[in-house]
Amino acid sequence: MKRAGIFTLLLLITAGYLSLRTAPAPRQLASLMPGGALLYIESPDFGGLLSDWDRSKVKAGWLQSVNFAGFSRSNLFTKLQEVYGHYGAAAGFLPSLASVAEIAGGGSALALYEIRDVEFLYVTRITDASLMKSQLWAVREQFQQRQSGGVTFYLRTDPASRRTVAFAFTNNYLFLATRDDLVAQALELLAGAQNPNLAADRWYREAVAASARAGELRLVMNLESLVKSVYFRSYWVQRNVSVIRRYWAGVADLSRGRQSITETRVFLRTPERAGIVHNDGAVSGIAELAPPEGGLYRAWRASDPAAIAALIVQKLIRPPAASGSDECFAPAAVGEGVAGSEGDLESRIDEEPLPSSAGVAQSITALRALADRNDGRATLLVQSSAAVGGPFVVMPSVMVLEGAGDWNATLVRDALRAAAGQLWTVSGIGVTWVTDRSTRYAFDRLNGLGPLLCAVRGHYLYLGNDLRLFTAVLDRSISASAPVPLTYTAGFRHLQERPNYQRIMTALDFKLARGMGRGDMPAFFSDNIASLSQVLSQIQDVRVSREERDTEIIETVEYQMAR
Repeated sequence: MKRAGIFTLLLLITAGYLSLRTAPAPRQLASLMPGGALLYIESPDFGGLLSDWDRSKVKAGWLQSVNFAGFSRSNLFTKLQEVYGHYGAAAGFLPSLASVAEIAGGGSALALYEIRDVEFLYVTRITDASLMKSQLWAVREQFQQRQSGGVTFYLRTDPASRRTVAFAFTNNYLFLATRDDLVAQALELLAGAQNPNLAADRWYREAVAASARAGELRLVMNLESLVKSVYFRSYWVQRNVSVIRRYWAGVADLSRGRQSITETRVFLRTPERAGIVHNDGAVSGIAELAPPEGGLYRAWRASDPAAIAALIVQKLIRPPAASGSDECFAPAAVGEGVAGSEGDLESRIDEEPLPSSAGVAQSITALRALADRNDGRATLLVQSSAAVGGPFVVMPSVMVLEGAGDWNATLVRDALRAAAGQLWTVSGIGVTWVTDRSTRYAFDRLNGLGPLLCAVRGHYLYLGNDLRLFTAVLDRSISASAPVPLTYTAGFRHLQERPNYQRIMTALDFKLARGMGRGDMPAFFSDNIASLSQVLSQIQDVRVSREERDTEIIETVEYQMAR
């Protein structure tokens, strides 16, 4: 009896093993898509993601926000609503989030083939029982029937808009498309036809190969074809097509952790943009000097001395621009334009005016010579915001420049004095350096219209206009661990900066806040953008890093959630 039991157990194990060997492995969803798509989105559990989104506070908050109200009035939203209505008429019902959830299976993918008419093919793995409960399956009798790959599929066209909805279900695969030929080709691919498919397209194949691993949601981009579309160029919110043209394909993977969301992107350079990139870890090292007090920091390779010089002038030296006239008041009387005449009593004739654009150019020239002399390796910019009463907010800055060699303190002070002298005084009179020992660090302070602090520490030059932030940066140190080869990194402390940014945005919309010409449109900064910040108030910090290689760029964006 014991031997018979063992023999039966072996038979069951063998049968199970053979059934596993003979069961067909799930097909790669991209291999079921016809080639030539512009975008491809895939998730191993689309139903789970959709359910999480439907239950999230972010979704509920956004739909009630001014940001969504503003978006619902946009031209893009109107166009999408029109297309949505057309396809609803073609399907025989207007799909809701609940009806979409009914056909959101496990492994799912969507390929977009055309932007103007939103032509797509959606494929998902779903059980018979789940599909039979869906609204789509309930209206199938209103559809015509066609055959492809030995499988029946359903087709319906709205006579008014001439939009088409087609779908098929076989072997636990649901195919849903806005063109009948897309469903027909997908069924042929499922049947084993050797037709061109998306998985074999070079842009998809090489982009996916460059990515380390797929996330919970993956987006693969045919950038070379996307930028050729006039509709993409017209409606793409970032308006950076000139930047996108540097790359011909890309992939982005989104993954969730317990307290974070991480997005990893890989962009493949076009052949003319490929080249050797020097990742010596300088950016990673200098970024460690950013203190917690800084609400925003950026670190990058210092490849352009002119740009670095202009940034120093803009952030630390140039006085704030004069405020423009308030259009609420009548314009001032205009004189004859001759200084000293009875019609021009406001122009000063007893002193030389401070230089404007010419002085800025001269300041930049003085600092560029300094940057050229030490061949900078990396630059760090740290900023914070501080309320100074009422709606007024100042944004102090600190910059750290890493040079190829030690900085010459005398040359640094002379260059900064020359640059400030062009904007703060006439002929540089009264601009002098003093040594400040009020803290545990000795540094130099330039007398003038505003604070300018300077400290030289070997290869590092520290510049700032706020003592608290300046000493906080000096308190930091660079670890001796092996640096990560980054070419850019940045961080934004969202929750820390929200109150002061709200004050700034309210001030920007001051006229609208008083009801002048506002109508029923929300103010862009204080209502629209501020409400989006409120919806995303769970995001505490955002960190971005970039690594450049000869043929690709790898970016990582991490959203850290508040506890």
